[in-house]
Amino acid sequence: MRGEKQIYLEGKVEDVMTRQPVCARVDESLERLVELFKTHKFHGLPVLDEEGRLVGVVRDTDITAIFARKDPASRVYRRVEDIMHRPPPSINLKDSIQNAIMKMFADQSRFLVVTDEEGKMVGVVTRIDLIKGIRFREMSGEGSGEARG
Repeated sequence: MRGEKQIYLEGKVEDVMTRQPVCARVDESLERLVELFKTHKFHGLPVLDEEGRLVGVVRDTDITAIFARKDPASRVYRRVEDIMHRPPPSINLKDSIQNAIMKMFADQSRFLVVTDEEGKMVGVVTRIDLIKGIRFREMSGEGSGEARG
């Protein structure tokens, strides 16, 4: 039909990711972590060890889950390392946006840590970031499935 557009994805993770993300430290208190979430309004943060290496992720749901337990005042949860997830869900910066979307749905995650070829953290990518890769093109009568760029 004339005037209709076809939706497609274009680009690599590195095209839409957030570089130099806010990170939590493995030894930080939950009080500091809550302040980070309040200040930045993120759904999750990469977690770094004392040497600055990526060791996990912590999500807003990890904090709220403390209160879904029988004893919310439990002293078991004192530091980021007590509630973080290991290993962190990650993707390479050269991967396609399509692969990032598939991984997020498979991992049931709102964000992925982006790594380079050596496995070093270079950023994060969120669902909103991935939407930046959505494009529209005029539909052709021949049904061509390739995007021109």
